[in-house]
Amino acid sequence: MYAFLQTKGIAILGVLALVGILIGLLLMSGDDTHEHEAFMTVPVLSATAINGDLRSGVIASVRLPDGSATSVTSTEGPVASTVGETACIEKRVYVQSGEARYRIKLPRHCQ
Repeated sequence: MYAFLQTKGIAILGVLALVGILIGLLLMSGDDTHEHEAFMTVPVLSATAINGDLRSGVIASVRLPDGSATSVTSTEGPVASTVGETACIEKRVYVQSGEARYRIKLPRHCQ
């Protein structure tokens, strides 16, 4: 028994620690459900292609209807290529915290 624990004990403790960490993360994770609130057409302040290629995506700074500015990112080429003077964004709100998140969508959603 002693020889077994000497050779396999660290591996067993490592597995138990990993399982404990995973269970802790699962129990501590909040409810990240969110709901669609609106599609909006907003002015673009600046837009930068990811890796210099719109097919890789775009990082855009936009002016929200409340006057604040935020940065939104899309790694989908067809969506990124629609960003110009304006962009169509979707506002999603987390149920528990009420925090708003935005993402770029195709212009057909805002029409």
